[in-house]
Amino acid sequence: MFRCICLVSVLATSILPSLGQSNLDKGFSDPPSSAKIRAYWWWLNGNVTRESIKRDLEEMAAKGFGGALICDANGAEQFGNSRVPHGPDFFSPEWRELYKFTLNEAHRLGLEMSLNIQSGWNLGGPMVKAEDAPKKLVWSEVVLSGGQVEIKLEIPKHAPELYRDIAVIAYPVAQSYDPARRKLLKNWEHKAMAKGLSWSAPRTEELLDNLPDAPGDAATTAKGVLDITKHLGKDGVLRWRAPAGRWEILRIGYTLNDHCRVSTQSDGWDGYAIDPFDRGAFQRYWDAVVEPLIKDAGALAGNTLKYLHTDSWEVEVANWTPTLRSEFKKRRGYDMWPYLPVMAGRIVDGRTVSNRFLNDLRRTVGDLAIDNHFRPFRDNAHRHGLLIHPESGGPHAVPIDSLQCLGMNDAPMSEFWATSWMHRVKDEDRFFVKQPASAAHTYGHNLVLAEGFTTIGPHWQETLWDNLKPNFDEASCQGLNRLVWHAFVCSPDSTGIPGQQYFAGTHLNPKVTWWPMSKPFFDYMNRCQFMLQQGKFVADVLYYYGDHVPNFTQLQKSDPAHVLPGYDYDVATEEVILNRLKVKDGRLVLPDGMSYRALVLPDRRVISLKALRKIKALVKDGATVVGPRPFEPTTLASMPQSDQEVRDIAQELWGGTPPKSYRPYGKGWVVTIPVREYFEFRKISPDFNVESASPELSINYIHRQTSDGEIYFVTNRANATGKATLSFRVTGKVPERWDPTTGTSQPFRSWKVKEGRTQIELPMERCDSLFVVFRKDGLPPTTPGTNFETISPVQTLIEPWTVHFDPRWGGPAESTFTQLTDWSKNEDPRIKFYSGAATYSTRFDYTGSGESVYLDLGEIRELAEITLNGKSLGIVWKPPFRVRVDHLLKPTDNRLEVKVVNFWPNRIIGDASKPVAERLTRTNILKLTAESPLMPSGLMGPVQLVRVTRS
Repeated sequence: MFRCICLVSVLATSILPSLGQSNLDKGFSDPPSSAKIRAYWWWLNGNVTRESIKRDLEEMAAKGFGGALICDANGAEQFGNSRVPHGPDFFSPEWRELYKFTLNEAHRLGLEMSLNIQSGWNLGGPMVKAEDAPKKLVWSEVVLSGGQVEIKLEIPKHAPELYRDIAVIAYPVAQSYDPARRKLLKNWEHKAMAKGLSWSAPRTEELLDNLPDAPGDAATTAKGVLDITKHLGKDGVLRWRAPAGRWEILRIGYTLNDHCRVSTQSDGWDGYAIDPFDRGAFQRYWDAVVEPLIKDAGALAGNTLKYLHTDSWEVEVANWTPTLRSEFKKRRGYDMWPYLPVMAGRIVDGRTVSNRFLNDLRRTVGDLAIDNHFRPFRDNAHRHGLLIHPESGGPHAVPIDSLQCLGMNDAPMSEFWATSWMHRVKDEDRFFVKQPASAAHTYGHNLVLAEGFTTIGPHWQETLWDNLKPNFDEASCQGLNRLVWHAFVCSPDSTGIPGQQYFAGTHLNPKVTWWPMSKPFFDYMNRCQFMLQQGKFVADVLYYYGDHVPNFTQLQKSDPAHVLPGYDYDVATEEVILNRLKVKDGRLVLPDGMSYRALVLPDRRVISLKALRKIKALVKDGATVVGPRPFEPTTLASMPQSDQEVRDIAQELWGGTPPKSYRPYGKGWVVTIPVREYFEFRKISPDFNVESASPELSINYIHRQTSDGEIYFVTNRANATGKATLSFRVTGKVPERWDPTTGTSQPFRSWKVKEGRTQIELPMERCDSLFVVFRKDGLPPTTPGTNFETISPVQTLIEPWTVHFDPRWGGPAESTFTQLTDWSKNEDPRIKFYSGAATYSTRFDYTGSGESVYLDLGEIRELAEITLNGKSLGIVWKPPFRVRVDHLLKPTDNRLEVKVVNFWPNRIIGDASKPVAERLTRTNILKLTAESPLMPSGLMGPVQLVRVTRS
C-alpha cells in the first residue's frame, strides 16, 4: 500500500549564506573582483613585449576584468591564416622575465592571474622523453599448429621512436578457425580504447551495449590463455613446444599513441606530451618546468598568481601505461593477463565476460588519469598555496570520468562556443557547461568557469546583443558564474591593427574597434556572475550517470533525468554517491549544502555493485530513488557472486514492482514511473514555470538559494519580443526585478499568488534577461499596477545629421546624412568599407513637456555613446537602445551627439581588394576576402523622443 510521505523542502539552511541585503545591492551595483570576468590571455607564439603586457593589463583593469589566464601558445596560422613572428621561447630566461614583469604589473593593478603551465596543450614539451609519452597497445598475430615451434614473430606496427614488448599470448583455436571470419565484440575498438569516440562530450552508452552470448562466439577461455613470453628470444624468435592443436599467437607490445605530442605550442616548445596515467612522468615535468615558474613568482604565488591551468586534453585515446597490469590488479582485484586478447577484439569466456573486462579496463585507466595526473597536479599546487582549474573534463572523448576529474579542480572549468554558421552549429556541439557546473555543485565548489565565445569563424563578426549575450545567458542558465573570455590576444604595436590573433576565438583586446565602449557589456556579465555566485544552486533531481569510462555530461537540455522543463538537475559520479551523499529529512544532501528531492538512475541493465549497495542504504534512510530495476554488475570482479548480489538487492528494492509504479522500502521509496510524473503525483510543482508566453520567445532559467532569499535568472534567448507569465515555487516574499544591464532593482508593480506559486506577467525584449529576487516578506499589492510599459512617440528627429568619421581608417572627415542609412549600403566607399567610431550630431528644438521622456535610437550596429547638451548619457549596446532625457531637454537648440562604433570586417573586406602597401589594416587572420559580405553598420534609426509610461 502506498504510504504518502511528504518530501519536505527544508534545506541545510545553516550551510547556505545569507543574501545580506546591503551587500547584495552593493555587489550588484559594483561587482567585486571575484565576480568579474577573466581573459584567456594568449601570448601568441610568445610574441609579446613589456609594453603590450602593460597596456593589456591596464586596459583589463579599467574595463572591468578581474584577471587573466596567461596562455603561451600558437595557432595563429591554423585554418588558412598566416603565422606571426616568434617571440621568446616559452620558459626561456627572456620569457621568464616577461612572466615576472606580468605578475608584478598584475599585483599593482589588483588583478588575479592564472598560468597555463606549458606552451599550448597536451601537457608536455621538449624535455619529455618518448618513454614518458602517451602509449597504446599494439599486436601482431599468427596461427600455427602444435609441436615444436621456432618462428620469428612480426614486431607489431609501431612508431619508430618507441616499441616495447608486453607479452606473448597463446590460446587454442578450432581446426576450422579462420582469422578473417572471427567473431568480435560489438564496438570493440571503442570499448578497448583502440579508437576514439566522436570528438565532443559523446554519449557513451554504446560502450555498455552487448550482444547475447552464443555458442561459438568465444575465441578462447581465460583458463586457455597461456603467457609464453619467456619463450620469445631477444632475436624475436618464438621457440616453444606447443601442445597439440591449433594456436593463435599474439605478440603484444606498446608504442606511442597516435596523438602523442604537444599541440598548438609556440615555436621552440615542440615535444612529446606526457603519459596521463604515469605519475612519474607528471612529476618529472612538474619538477623541470612548474617548480621554477612558481619560484619565479616568489611571494606572489598564491596571491596574485592564484591558479595553475592546463588546457584541453587532446591526446585522444590512450590505453596503455607500463604499470597498468599491477594497477589493474590492485584496483580491480584480478589479473588482466588472461584477458589481454580482449583488447585485440577477441572474445574470452563469452561476450558478457569480455565486455565486463573492458569496463574494468576503462575504469582503471580513468582512475589512473585522476590519481597519477590530476591529483598530483592539485596536491603539488596546494603545497604552494595555489589552486587549479584545468579543462580536465574533455569535452574531447578521452578515457576519463569527466565529472570526477573536474571535481578534483578547485574551480571546475570547461567551454562554450559562440554562434556560428560555419562550425559547431548545434547547441550540443557548443555548450559544455552543465558538466563543470554539476562537478562544482556535487564536489563542494562555488565557481564554475568556462572558456567562452570560442569560435573558428566568422571573425570579428560576433555581435554583442544577439550572439555573445544570448550565448553567455544560456551558459549561465547551465551553471556558469565565471567567464574566461576566449581569446584575448596580446598584440604588440608592431603587429599592426587589428594585429595578431588566435585562429579560434572571439577576438578581443584594446585593438578591437569597440574596446573603448566595451565596459557596459562586461559590467552586465559581471553583475550576472555576482548574483550567480550567491548561495547554492537549486535542483530537485540528482542524476547518477554510472561508473563507466569514458563518461561525459552533455548540455543541460540533453536532460538524462527526463525532468525538464521547470525542474533542474545535477549529475553525480559514483564517487559522490559513495562518499558524499546522505539523507536528511527525506532529502538527499551533500556536505556543502546541496540538496535534492530524488536520485534518478540511468536506464540501463547494468549498475555498479558498490553504488547499488549505497542506493539501498539511502532508500532505507528515507531517500526517493527513481529508475528501472538493474540486472547485472558492470565489473568482472567477483563474478558470479557479484551478479547474485545485484539480483538480491534489486529484488529487495524493486521486488515484483511492475513498470510505472512506486514501492516503499525502509523510510524511502523506489519509483519506476518517470520522475516528473512522480513529482506531479506528490504535488511537487515545478521550481519555475512558463505559464504562457508568446510563441516566438525561448525562455530558460537558473535558480540560486540563500538562507533568506531566492535568486532566479531568467532569459529570453530569441531575437524576438513578447510577453510571458512566469511562475515561481515561492510564496510570502515580494518579487523584485534586478536589471543586470543597469545595475538597478525595484519591486514588480504587479504580481499574484496562485496555488502556492508567485506569478508575474511581464514583457520580454529581444535577447532579454533579468533577475527575479525574493528576499523581503510581503503580500501581493491590493491595487496592482502593471509591469508593461506604454511607448508613445513624442517627436521624430528628422534633421540632417553631420557625421564625423576618422580619416585614419579611410572615412571622410565629415559627411551629411539627410537620411539615416546603413554604412555598408553607402555609395561612398570611404563609408561603405569603414570600421571604427563615427559621431553623428544634430540640433533640434523640443516642443513637448512632461516626464519620462526617452531618446530612442531605433536600430544601431553595434554600440553607441549618447551625449545630449554636453552631458554624457552613457553607452547603449542592446535593445531597446534608449536613454532617459527629460531632465536635459530644452525648448530650443538641443545638441545631440551619438557616437556609433561597428566592427572590423568592413574595413578588412575593403582592404582585401587593395595592394598590401595600401591597406589600413594588418592581421594574420585571412578569412575575410573582397567577396565577403559586409556587416550592417551605423545608426539606422528612426531616432525618436518617446514617452514611457505605466498605466
